[in-house]
Amino acid sequence: MRSILLFVILITYIFQSKGQNTLSSTNKKAVDAYQKGLNALQNRDIETAFNEFEEAIEKDNLFAEPYFHLGKLYEQNRQFGNAILHYEKAINAQEKTSVSEIASQQVGMLYLKKGEYQKALVYLEKGLPAVSLSNKKRYSARLESCKFAIKAIENPLKISPIELPKTVNRFESQYFPVLSADRETLIFTGQEEKDENLYQSVFKDSTWSVPTSISDKINTLQNEGTASISADGRILVFTSCGGRKGYGSCDLFISYKQGDDWSPPQNLGTNINSGEWESQPSLSADGRTLYFVSDRKGSIGKRDIWVSQLDSTNNWAKAVNLGNTINTIEDDLSPFIHANGKTLFFSSEGHVGLGGLDLFFSENQEGKWSTPENLGFPLNTHEDQVALFITSDSKKAYYSLEQNQDNKYRRAKIVEIILPESLQTRFKPTFFLKGIVSDAKTQQALAADIELVSLKDKQKMGLFTSDNKTGNYTFVLIAGIEYAIFVNKKGYFFKSINVDLSQQISTDKVLNISLEPIQKNAKEILNNIFFDTGKWELHPESMIELDKLIILLNENKELPIEVSGHTDDVGKDAENLVLSQKRANAVRTYLIQKGINSTMIKAEGYGKNKPLLPNSSADNRKLNRRIEIKFL
Repeated sequence: MRSILLFVILITYIFQSKGQNTLSSTNKKAVDAYQKGLNALQNRDIETAFNEFEEAIEKDNLFAEPYFHLGKLYEQNRQFGNAILHYEKAINAQEKTSVSEIASQQVGMLYLKKGEYQKALVYLEKGLPAVSLSNKKRYSARLESCKFAIKAIENPLKISPIELPKTVNRFESQYFPVLSADRETLIFTGQEEKDENLYQSVFKDSTWSVPTSISDKINTLQNEGTASISADGRILVFTSCGGRKGYGSCDLFISYKQGDDWSPPQNLGTNINSGEWESQPSLSADGRTLYFVSDRKGSIGKRDIWVSQLDSTNNWAKAVNLGNTINTIEDDLSPFIHANGKTLFFSSEGHVGLGGLDLFFSENQEGKWSTPENLGFPLNTHEDQVALFITSDSKKAYYSLEQNQDNKYRRAKIVEIILPESLQTRFKPTFFLKGIVSDAKTQQALAADIELVSLKDKQKMGLFTSDNKTGNYTFVLIAGIEYAIFVNKKGYFFKSINVDLSQQISTDKVLNISLEPIQKNAKEILNNIFFDTGKWELHPESMIELDKLIILLNENKELPIEVSGHTDDVGKDAENLVLSQKRANAVRTYLIQKGINSTMIKAEGYGKNKPLLPNSSADNRKLNRRIEIKFL
């Protein structure tokens, strides 16, 4: 394929040259040798072409056209130093020739690839008049990249990549690192003897463990790699090429973790995979949105980023192209959706950058992606930067850095950096909440559904399930939102949690959750019921939790309940008693209005008489002000 491409490119230049009326030499022997060189190219005789072009230059050392063609031959053989030398000789041979402008274009592109941006800019501007209309957009982007790169280098980011220990960087190459939300599990692609497999390492006792194969059910003798995991580390999407039954050269597969075991991988089907190439998946934190790369029909450029979401029946919807704000006419690769669900990082050759593939980010604002922004130097350089992973707290980044090994081959190692504060503040951070869900009576681990709801707009922000073997759960909360969190399991009273991040920055937390089986004397606090100070009218946000309570009561109609109101010790005892009764009555009234049998609901106000904690601090008093539900 490469030789065919080379031939097509060379033939293009042959016909361009043959169409030129005026050569820069009048030396007959030089011109004869040059024409023989063109004929040799047309016959795919590269060695003869080399010799004839050199012969032409011997006869006339100011003959620009053979210099140009030698430059092109050296470039196609990746001898970029010789290519630049001969292009520059073509430019400088005479004041203006038939190839001086196009040679300027070529040498400008090569200097851009080398990261010598000032030189690249000079030559690209010289070559601008000869740019064809069809190539104008691509060429202008290269000019803009030169200007951008010069400014970016003048204002570098302060980063210090640190290689992960040799326990991790133990393979010929390792790349595409991803982490769970709690930053304790690292999954990456390791390559040995051209075989790619997925490995995992655990952060324990302040270091990363020796990597192990993620699972014999996932790794095969074929290539598996470029994986993505959900925030809890229990949903894995990865790329498999050739070894499994699929639809194209590489397909995406999914596996689920229960306890310590991964399920047999399943092909994600034709709504995700096509007859072409699919790879480089990125799962949202809750595992319900999938970004990936494909070169299928309908792409804007060579390879594009696509997206699919789980529908209401838990099936993946037909993937759609992410659109031309993100995708360009060039390659757009390696999407990574941050745990905040809003910031998309990706690698692109088509947006203005420092040359080759650069790393960019874009924010989803009310369903539309913002104009991608370059992450800057030295995260980006003139070399290709393919992928980046930002931790859920937006403080660190992980990526693979290629280095020459013994001047024979390049080896990719995984590195870690602390993100500069100038970048950290750009990406909305998240905080993880994790723990174990269990039965309050038996302490047995439970598989429960965990629902995150924004109290402000009642929008569902995430849906998770705790592990059915261990009860473990992990999910992320986004700064700037007040959450109602509901932990649901049939046969149990739901647990409600309020986490208010609307005005404050939080920290990661471990919270074990015990669910009460529904039976006589079972009780729970409703943590998302809100009143103004000294008032008993329900806030609209309270309806989210009360509506969940109504569903629970309709499922257990035979059990009567008590709604109890409680206050702290601030104020007069008699007034607190009345206030607590009125608040309990307000809840009872709402339930009755929604169809709950009034004879099954008792309302009682206890004032300050049944505190959960001593009224010794503002936090304790807040917890003592509450509404409780008890089955009688």
